[in-house]
Amino acid sequence: MSTDDAPTIDELSNRARAAGDVSAQSDLWRAMFALDEWYFMASGGLPDGGPVVGIVDGVPSLLAFTTAGRARACGLANGKTEEDANQVLSVPREHFLDMCDQLAHQGVERLVVDQGTLGFFAPLDQLRAMHGFINPPTED
Repeated sequence: MSTDDAPTIDELSNRARAAGDVSAQSDLWRAMFALDEWYFMASGGLPDGGPVVGIVDGVPSLLAFTTAGRARACGLANGKTEEDANQVLSVPREHFLDMCDQLAHQGVERLVVDQGTLGFFAPLDQLRAMHGFINPPTED
């Protein structure tokens, strides 16, 4: 988000949780899709590793974070060593949906954002459709 007075992801998440309506959810996901980078705990070490897929509420979930610091903190909270927790993947916005599509085809069912802090989620195989709904293509 580019303006200083724009609500943060945390504020939008709290609003969406309290309101429980489509408008609040759309605002939250619009802000998420506007992030320049998405962050992930690395599995297998860098540079060849991929993002960590965890089991959240019994569901295979891609753990995404709004900041590298939150990814690191989640790693430390879940028993990673300092060195391993510092292994954070950064995925640019333009590659994020392709990565999610690939992981959905491999059986990952959910995207969980800021596990341990916010923890909101969406079905991984619906992210592209959500993106299209929230950010419809413009006609030239």
